[in-house]
Amino acid sequence: MTFRRHLPLILLCLTLAALALAFAARTAALNLPPQEWLKALSQPDPTRMGELVFHYSLVPRLLLALLVGAALSLAGVLVQLVLRNPAAEPATLGTSAGAFLAVSAATIWAPGLLIGGKMLVALAGSAIAGALVLALSWRARLAPQVVLLAGLVVSLYAGAINTFMIMLHGGLIKLFIWGSGSLATQDWSTFNLLALQLLPVVLPCLILARPIAILSLSDELATGLGANPWLVRGAAIAVALWIAAATVAAVGVIGFIGLAAPEILRRMGYQRAEAQILLAPLLGALLLVVTDQIFLALPTPTTIPAGAATVLMGAPLLIWLIARNRIANRPPAPTLIARTEDEAAPTRRLIWLLMALGLLVLVALFTGKGIGGWSFGGLSTLHETFFWRGPRALAAASGAVMTAIAGGIIQRLTSNPLASPELLGISSGAACGAIVAAFVPSLGFLGGLGASMAGAGLVLAWLMALAWRTSFRPHDLFMLGIAITTAFSALVSLLLASGDNRVFGLLRWMNGATFLATPMQAGIIAATALIGLAALPLFRRWLAILPLGPVVARALGVPVARARGSLLLYASLLVALSVTVIGPLSFVGLMAPHLARLMGFRSPTAELTAAALSGAALMVVADWLGRVLMVPNQMPAGLLATLITAPLLAWLLLRRSST
Repeated sequence: MTFRRHLPLILLCLTLAALALAFAARTAALNLPPQEWLKALSQPDPTRMGELVFHYSLVPRLLLALLVGAALSLAGVLVQLVLRNPAAEPATLGTSAGAFLAVSAATIWAPGLLIGGKMLVALAGSAIAGALVLALSWRARLAPQVVLLAGLVVSLYAGAINTFMIMLHGGLIKLFIWGSGSLATQDWSTFNLLALQLLPVVLPCLILARPIAILSLSDELATGLGANPWLVRGAAIAVALWIAAATVAAVGVIGFIGLAAPEILRRMGYQRAEAQILLAPLLGALLLVVTDQIFLALPTPTTIPAGAATVLMGAPLLIWLIARNRIANRPPAPTLIARTEDEAAPTRRLIWLLMALGLLVLVALFTGKGIGGWSFGGLSTLHETFFWRGPRALAAASGAVMTAIAGGIIQRLTSNPLASPELLGISSGAACGAIVAAFVPSLGFLGGLGASMAGAGLVLAWLMALAWRTSFRPHDLFMLGIAITTAFSALVSLLLASGDNRVFGLLRWMNGATFLATPMQAGIIAATALIGLAALPLFRRWLAILPLGPVVARALGVPVARARGSLLLYASLLVALSVTVIGPLSFVGLMAPHLARLMGFRSPTAELTAAALSGAALMVVADWLGRVLMVPNQMPAGLLATLITAPLLAWLLLRRSST
């Protein structure tokens, strides 16, 4: 019986291993006859190029892929277990973004630091990012939701700064190849150094396996059995941070393995924490090595980053498993990361928020900066002001309203604080449509808009079809969205890594280019935002009850599958209409609901309305700053809003954690 239970995993691992060996042998045979492999491995002839390639490139790359895949999967499963969140992975804690930012900054301002390679610089960036995450969550005793939110703050802020630098220095776009992961080697130094760096974590992982298994159930159970939740969680996060920092520094950002390998194991029935800790490294190593060897054998004109290749191979497998299998959901972790003393006068606070938004709109409309300096408008310039500045401000506010509502709905629907409109894959689908339009100039502006809407619509239809098969279960929906999003994001990364100038221009749109909005588009998106806001009371009861779980919801008379499907469709339509006009503003959908909760709003209608107003205010300010900071150049409002929001969220996080 035990053998039959493990048979699917055994067959999967054997299949992956056979594929990896077959493709590796094919690649090696192109450079060196098989009968000479043993000699080339032990004593390569320095005068024969084939033996040198085999000894110093092919074999180290194969072993490096195994090591990196195992390490990232181990780090991923540790983070997911101690934070009790299936979306958590090493990249969630900011290490990847920190490494990328450090390398970008060194390339511009201190290129001398890169003489010995990117590894030490990236390691320092990852370590600093991880330290910031721990510092932000320390007062809350490393509570899971606080750690996740702190990681998001660090990741988004570092990513926004890095994108800003790339837009100012176009040559940095070549870093996308390294940023998407590269396993290319010219000697054994990378493998040897990474193996030495990862060796010290083996013993802590063995010691922590049982305490982590207990902690993955609940803090109360761990305390009752004599374990210290704070100490165990801190040690596990520290180990995961070290693993992630070392691997990112060695090979760049390969983010999907740490997420996919543990989830595939859970889909195959391995729910026990000890089994996941033991088997996830094996499965992750095989997934990465087979993906790398397959794409290495393909006759492509350009290098395919290992991270993107892994996503393109792993995402379809994960989607197939989700559609085929279902797993039991554990009770969801609460999404409300901070408690308030009371819910007094939410209407009064909403009125204050609305007044603040109105004041910010007036400042944005009547204050500007040109070549000659600052200018302040009045009634005499009212028509010109509204014609030139009105559409972009209206589009920014309206897009933020729709994205914030969608983000709040998704977080409540999935009971996950990491959820955002990006989870649905709608933004990535629209981005792919826009990229297609960029490569077909004859489509024009309207054709590009149609292509974006078609991409968003295709993803929405696919997501609804897959989610329907799983009865819109939150965990299944969450993982489906992640798989779809990462698959589309991998395609975008491949095109960005190609360095094509047509793709580089899309960076502005992808970071919330509100200055591209026309009066007609602004009017359409504003009308849609008002309709979306007015429809909130219709879903109030569902939004209040669904986070309590399907059993309670059914007992209270809620049709769970229909309610989830309706809310998903509602949120998806809001995102699809918004993203096709002003680009993906997923950070608003992620952060605005957190801001609303940290300000004390709890009921669904009040929380989502406050999130909409907060997001709109942030986007209006960001749009104004994008217009005046670098005159005559324009900066994407979405990028600037991230730079504004992340420190604000960090401050609120520290303030609430201390109380």
